[in-house]
Amino acid sequence: MTNTDTINNTLFSKLIENSIFTHRQIQIIYNFSHKTKRSNEISSGAYYRQVKQTKLKLKRICYSIMLLNLMNLLTTNQISTLTSIISQLRLLNDNNEKYHKNDITNVMDIIDEMINKVINL
Repeated sequence: MTNTDTINNTLFSKLIENSIFTHRQIQIIYNFSHKTKRSNEISSGAYYRQVKQTKLKLKRICYSIMLLNLMNLLTTNQISTLTSIISQLRLLNDNNEKYHKNDITNVMDIIDEMINKVINL
């Protein structure tokens, strides 16, 4: 799967929709981390500004997870549950061509339900 296919598949689109990142930020950080050439559609300055902003968001997420864990608001068990969800998503993503968009919607509903349980909403 190419980087464009990965970022543009239905599962990733739904996950990006519910994340703190924009589609463009995910595309840029994916390309940067895989040493892919920058698109000519974006200036060098804008590209590296987006990379810097996205790296800062990633760093803040890590600190936030640690803080929430230390406050017992996001326990080790909850983090393990999220890791399990990620493992299942990897399997699904590796076979995304087999699944219809409606199936992804159902999967996203289940993920949303599980995350709500994890964070006790």
